[in-house]
Amino acid sequence: MSEQEILNLLKKNKFNAAKELIEALLKSEKENLTYTFYYGLILANERKYSEAISYFEKVLSVDKNHFDSNFNIAGCYQGLLIYDKAIKYYSNCSKINLKNFEPCHQIGICYKQLREYEKSIFYLKKALEITSNAKSYYMLGNVYRENGQFDEAKRCFEKSININKEFTQSKLSLANLEIDNGNYDLATSMLDEITRSNNDDQILISANIMIGQILKSKGEYEEAIKVNQNILEKDSSNIDASYNISQCYLFTKEYEKAWVFNESRYDLQNLVLLKQIYESFNKPKWDLSRPKKNVLFYGEQGIGEQILYSQFFEIIKDQFDNSTIAVNEKLIPFFEKIYPDTKIINYKKIFEYNDYDYHLPMGSMGLYFQKFISYQNLNRKIAYHSSDKVPDKTKILRCGISWKSTNRIFGNKKSIELESLKNILSYDNVEFVNLQYSDETKDINLIEKNLNRKIFIEHQVDCFNDIDGVASLIKSCDFVITVSNSNAHISGKLGIKTFLLLPFNDGKLWYWGLNTDKDIVWYPSILPIRQESVNDWNSCILKLNKEIENYL
Repeated sequence: MSEQEILNLLKKNKFNAAKELIEALLKSEKENLTYTFYYGLILANERKYSEAISYFEKVLSVDKNHFDSNFNIAGCYQGLLIYDKAIKYYSNCSKINLKNFEPCHQIGICYKQLREYEKSIFYLKKALEITSNAKSYYMLGNVYRENGQFDEAKRCFEKSININKEFTQSKLSLANLEIDNGNYDLATSMLDEITRSNNDDQILISANIMIGQILKSKGEYEEAIKVNQNILEKDSSNIDASYNISQCYLFTKEYEKAWVFNESRYDLQNLVLLKQIYESFNKPKWDLSRPKKNVLFYGEQGIGEQILYSQFFEIIKDQFDNSTIAVNEKLIPFFEKIYPDTKIINYKKIFEYNDYDYHLPMGSMGLYFQKFISYQNLNRKIAYHSSDKVPDKTKILRCGISWKSTNRIFGNKKSIELESLKNILSYDNVEFVNLQYSDETKDINLIEKNLNRKIFIEHQVDCFNDIDGVASLIKSCDFVITVSNSNAHISGKLGIKTFLLLPFNDGKLWYWGLNTDKDIVWYPSILPIRQESVNDWNSCILKLNKEIENYL
């Protein structure tokens, strides 16, 4: 009877009452595995994952093939962001019950969080082979989207809806694909239809989040802020709304508000590494009440953002004693040359490092140090010793060129065709260096054939893996032409004259500013060359040609 009472309470979401009942029962029946298991479930529901695991392990010590204990331990490790152990226990579940698709589905989610997309796709397809279901198609669609495979994503969302016409998450995702493709009117129409036919608060909030994204993508930042503020009035803990507000305020340079809202990012789905690192610390986070010594500053997001946030460190580094910077492994040689008196470590090995008293993520530096950043105090060239991989200059001027972004979701909105630079590539007194970190041999061969000349000088730098080598190439240039990618950040950091080609709104990141901005405060050596309207690269290239003529 007691077991049935527990189940009834759990079904009614009366977890506190169930917890009290189980605690009373365990006092007299400590070895009762059923009560032990249910107590683990309640602890997991309270997000006390480590405690919950210990109760599930008691069950497994007696019955290692207990499916539900394996499955819930996996879920706890997933909650703790320890994905390798989560995958291990979900794999156990797959062996115990070959006909249950859930373990494969969850393994696919774990690999998605790790951004190991091929493995994620494999396991989600395996889940669908076991049971064709709406939620696995939905998750597979999201993996394809993150991997830039938009057509495959669309097919998966449509299959999800065909299985379950009420599966609104897939309807929202189809609208999101239209946002990705810049079809804002169609996306808005789809979202309106969803909100008219649905009364679920979470669905309505998700739809409004996307409406805010559309407004932000169109450059209507004030309206986007209002939409997200309305969401926070109904759901004060909504992470996406808070983060979206921070991005809008960053665009409009209302930094005092922006950095406060930016602190919400720890729980964003696409910043799993940040949360993993943050939750691993057993030392305090630095704030203005702490001494300015023995601080570990650690990177987050991509290589470009880590370079950008180092601009804060550039200004305040002399205020701190014994600082350490943890960044992407590729950046270590580059940062070691820029900051020879600062220890630089791999941010993925931060768990092995202990020589600090306080920690602070680079994305939180603006909260404390924004007042120190200005165009004037960043307007200098950094001393940087080039590697021996840089070829000698053979012409009067050297120009580094980068024309594509490899961002899977919106890289196409930031990229141009190499062919569009043909006028500049025809200058006889300029030699050109290929800074592109993706293989663009096809583009290069085509334009060399059209111009009947070799375009780029030879060099031995692996532009994808060797950031120090890329920095050395850029340092050897008189000027750089690039789209918004990591090369823009490297060039800006080094203070090299840079002509930066930018989309009108969608695909443009906050640190490149508004369309009315004549400069980039974060990198004074960068001159923004902006589109005059959506997808109007022609006007952008015309302005670039004039700027280059004046420069030469």
